[in-house]
Amino acid sequence: MSALRLTPERLAGPGGLVADLLAADEEALALFPAGSLGLTDVPPRADRLPASPLSAAAFHCQGGEARERLECALAGDGLVVTTGQQPQLFGGPLYVLYKAMTAIRVAAALEKRWGIPCLAVFWVAGDDHDWQEVASIGFLDQDERLRRLELPTPVDGAGCSVGPSLLPAGVTELTHDFLNSLETEEAGRRWLDVLRDQYAPGRSFTEAFIGVASSWTNGLPIAFLDSAHAEVRRAAAPFIQRVLEQRERVDEALIRGTSAVSHRGYRPQLNQPPGAIPVFREGSEGRYRLRGTSGPIQLDRIGTSADVAGVIAEIAAEPDRYSPSAALRPVLESWLLPVGATVLGPGEIAYWSQIGPLFELLGVPMPIVQPRDSWSVIERRIARLLEKTGVSADELGDGGTTATAGVVERSRPRSVEEALLKVEDRVEEAFGALEQAVAADLPGLRSAVGKSRSQSFAALASLRKSLDRMTRDREGATLGQLQRAAANLYPDGSPQERALAVWVYLARHGDEFLDAVRAASLDPSS
Repeated sequence: MSALRLTPERLAGPGGLVADLLAADEEALALFPAGSLGLTDVPPRADRLPASPLSAAAFHCQGGEARERLECALAGDGLVVTTGQQPQLFGGPLYVLYKAMTAIRVAAALEKRWGIPCLAVFWVAGDDHDWQEVASIGFLDQDERLRRLELPTPVDGAGCSVGPSLLPAGVTELTHDFLNSLETEEAGRRWLDVLRDQYAPGRSFTEAFIGVASSWTNGLPIAFLDSAHAEVRRAAAPFIQRVLEQRERVDEALIRGTSAVSHRGYRPQLNQPPGAIPVFREGSEGRYRLRGTSGPIQLDRIGTSADVAGVIAEIAAEPDRYSPSAALRPVLESWLLPVGATVLGPGEIAYWSQIGPLFELLGVPMPIVQPRDSWSVIERRIARLLEKTGVSADELGDGGTTATAGVVERSRPRSVEEALLKVEDRVEEAFGALEQAVAADLPGLRSAVGKSRSQSFAALASLRKSLDRMTRDREGATLGQLQRAAANLYPDGSPQERALAVWVYLARHGDEFLDAVRAASLDPSS
């Protein structure tokens, strides 16, 4: 009998947009170009598959099968299915793995449907500068408590691209603390060495991330691409220059896309500050988003500015300084690579709804959008707890609060509950009659009656709390089982896939966990 299983979850996102898209709501669908949602019989770029300016040397490729597909795609004889993420500490939470697996599955499906080579490509956003977002990890310790560990921001790293940053000496102790806190079984021990080897001082954040993520997908057709790679920056320079040349129209396109989202009743995921250009420049004080959609362009926080010709010249001379914002990155990705489809999480789908006009303006076809898979890992011991308590996994979505209240309500002694309800009804009836009498004959007494009524119901509420407390004590074993199940499935009320590191399950189950993910993702009928 398997020690765990994966159950599919419905992908949920901000503001209801993702749910509406999955339900084929017309207002939501209208935010995307026709044909960009759902797999089609004809590739969206069938009319032209230009060669990519990138070489295979820029990619971390997994095996000869993946390399052959990659070379076909780069030569204009195939397509890629992209997904991506910032380079997160220890590989990040479970959904990072699910993204990669979904992209592999979609690429295989499209290759079969379209009859041309298709390869999954994981775009590692190494130029991201939000250290606090990517340098922490959540996990369950041996007592099944949700904990987080964080790698402190380097003194000279604040505001700089995270990917190229070198891991400090302190990462060794952090890795040691992390692995020692996990519940580990023999099946997972070899995987702990993988993490130690990858997250070693002196390796770049992106290098370590790719090393770990590629170990999870070992043997599968996928390639990893670092967005901060020198070849990527050089190849992107003409595109970034064109964005600067058309910066006013680019701004108008982003405003138009954002307005369309708002007009349909959704909250825009991406903020478009007035005058901001969707391009970052790396300087001595870190990355800075360029300002100035007309006139001089502000280059840094201290107010240095240049005309557009000067900025374009600097991009040609120092392309490694410039990188796209979140809004521009998808368009650049499809400009650099022949992207047939892209696999997105809920937040990404939400902001892609704003950037259709940007794709159109820059003459880049928007790829097919595919939601990533969403799963819950249910271990055998957790399945037994659910069976014992009679609660489904879905009922624990708020961290077990509602399910706990339901157990208490069902477990109150019926005789006591019925008697207490009668007392509450009679007190309500008696005070209602008293208030009517006082209102007619002694209106000056109404305040005192109201106060007495409140005190009586406060006493009854206190009695009910005592009843519930004693019921909880009596049902302690059941409630403890509920809390254990909730801690594993919805830690602190958050979806497991967003809260917990992949290593929680790798340390316990090793290859069996990855085999289960592969079976669920790559062969949904299994």
